[in-house]
Formats: sequence, structure tokens, C-alpha cells
Amino acid sequence: MKELETYGAAADGRIWTYTVQRFPPKSPPYSPAGEFAPFVVAYVETGDGIRIEGILSGVDAANVHIGMEVSLESCTDVPRYVPARGGTS
Repeated sequence: MKELETYGAAADGRIWTYTVQRFPPKSPPYSPAGEFAPFVVAYVETGDGIRIEGILSGVDAANVHIGMEVSLESCTDVPRYVPARGGTS
């Protein structure tokens, strides 16, 4: 079996595609913090061409769009992104 390597992808990127998770996923890695609320799951394409699946926070799902600029906020359990400051294109 081939050993895995660590790759340091860029923290900022654009939404490549997304969906809204409308039911609680199984745990782990999902760790519910209270009552379930739908959330955005997005594939973010970084500046170096890597696509990373993560959760998008801090924005209403109705305002999310492909190409939206986002920044990595944390990566404790799963990657979590937020809209980039001033980046809505």
C-alpha cells in the first residue's frame, strides 16, 4: 500500500459546487451542537487547483453561488469556510 503524503493547500478559494444538507449526517465526523439546522456543504477550489469539501458558515444558503470567494476559518473536525471579506464574485 502506498503511504499518504500531507499537502498544504491554499486556505482561500472559490466555491466550485455546493448543496444544502437538510438532515443530520451520521457522526463522526459530524458533531451536533444542539438542535439540527440545515447547512451548506461546498467543494472549494483553491488557488492551486485542489478541491476540498467543507462546510460554509456565516451566510444564508440563498446567497451562496458558484464562484463565491471563501476563506478557511478552521479545520478542527472538517474544513469550515466563511465568505471572504468583500469577495462575492
